[in-house]
Amino acid sequence: MKTLATIVLSLIAIVASLVLVLSTICAFTGGFSGSRDNSSYVVCALVSLAVVVVAMSTINRLNRKR
Repeated sequence: MKTLATIVLSLIAIVASLVLVLSTICAFTGGFSGSRDNSSYVVCALVSLAVVVVAMSTINRLNRKR
């Protein structure tokens, strides 16, 4: 069960990392529509960064040697 949880959390972290990269690119280039309203992309980047940090710390806590 611990292995399955590690795999699922890793996949969540990978997807969140992809969202982080894409939202960062959109924030710097102006998004898909070309507008310069970067606030939604910055919020998305911060949320996805938080998801990655939580997923990695949970994996660390789950697989800690006791």
